Order: sequence, then structure tokens, then C-alpha cells
Amino acid sequence: MKQPLSQAPATEPLLNAREAARALDLPLYYFTKPRARRAKRIPHIRIGQMLRFRLSALTNWFDTQGGSHG
Repeated sequence: MKQPLSQAPATEPLLNAREAARALDLPLYYFTKPRARRAKRIPHIRIGQMLRFRLSALTNWFDTQGGSHG
């Protein structure tokens, strides 16, 4: 008897800094400058030397900031 193929759970694509900045309409340096990321506590994922961002985490972060740019 053949077993059905299990589908891998859909994963959320990771965004680079430029895509993250565009998605939230924020300045690019918020995502590229370590000091700005730390100061603003922007959620990110480090993969080797690359930084990636989950849109859902960024959206939650943005909402907790009051949807403000500063």
C-alpha cells in the first residue's frame, strides 16, 4: 500500500533588508545598520553573515511601535 506524500508545512519567506524596508515603508538603514537595529529592537535572523527578516515578525514589531516611523 502506498502512503500519501506528506506535504511540508508552508514556510514564510525570509526578506532581505531592502524588501523589509519596502514592506514597512521605513528607511533602509533601520535594517542595515546594527546600531539602528539594536536601538529599535528590530527582529531579525542571522544566517552566517546575512540578515533576514520575517514579515510577520516585522509586522508585529511595527504594530507594537504604534505604527510610527520613529
